[in-house]
Amino acid sequence: MSSGRALDHIVLAVRDLDRAAGVWQELGFTLTPRAMHEDRMGTSNRLAQFSGRNFVELLEVDRPDRLQPHALGGQPRFYSFGDHNRRFLSRREGLSMLVFATDDAAADAARFAAAGLDTAPPFTFERQATLPDGTRVTVSFSLAFAWSPDMPDIGFFACENRAPHAFWKPDYQRHANGAGGIAAVYLCSSEPERDAEFVSRLFGGEVTAIAGGLRVACGPHAVFVLTPDAIAARDPSAPSASAGTPLLAGMRLATVAPRPLTPATAACGAFIEWAAS
Repeated sequence: MSSGRALDHIVLAVRDLDRAAGVWQELGFTLTPRAMHEDRMGTSNRLAQFSGRNFVELLEVDRPDRLQPHALGGQPRFYSFGDHNRRFLSRREGLSMLVFATDDAAADAARFAAAGLDTAPPFTFERQATLPDGTRVTVSFSLAFAWSPDMPDIGFFACENRAPHAFWKPDYQRHANGAGGIAAVYLCSSEPERDAEFVSRLFGGEVTAIAGGLRVACGPHAVFVLTPDAIAARDPSAPSASAGTPLLAGMRLATVAPRPLTPATAACGAFIEWAAS
């Protein structure tokens, strides 16, 4: 029986959403229409949904002057989705957040607190979404954040989708490149044991040794926590943690037609490894 929690999505933070969408469409992805988050988040997105019930979120901080900033030492604490991505984009484009599936964000926030992790009260928001037939609907989410002071460039949270019937649409899950879901995410770390232990503590995922680092089980998925050298062996253009700050470097996508790795320089800052589904 698998351990840990399934991956819901990953956030790919970009400075120009229209440009990034064009790059990803050229790679064979179908994307949802542009959608705007609330002003307190200051962000807009387009999604690559997968039939495996997870997705990649291409995200732009398009209203930085309106977003609500972090208050990590506040009472209560507040973890700002928009502020994390604003700070991230001041340094680079790429994968900024790792997100797990949940049916109960409040329970997960309590779980994080009980595990001694830094966390904050769940954050709930709504936005408009456009369906394949052009109809506009309201979707809603609750987010439970946890964070590691050792990994400031990676946001971690559990995402409760409060309107899945309006969110998941087969027409958005058909991709010319055959992609069917996120199978794994690569985390580049100069201290794999420390950072794998944090990811494991979130949901109890089993940690096992692999070449170049460690694997953390995430239900049917995985997070590979690898050294900078091991990441560079896969893609020399991938973001590196050699400066001491761990980074999400790339993803493994399950696909019907395996193909050579797409380097980070060709996919907006994160490499894509294509594996047989």
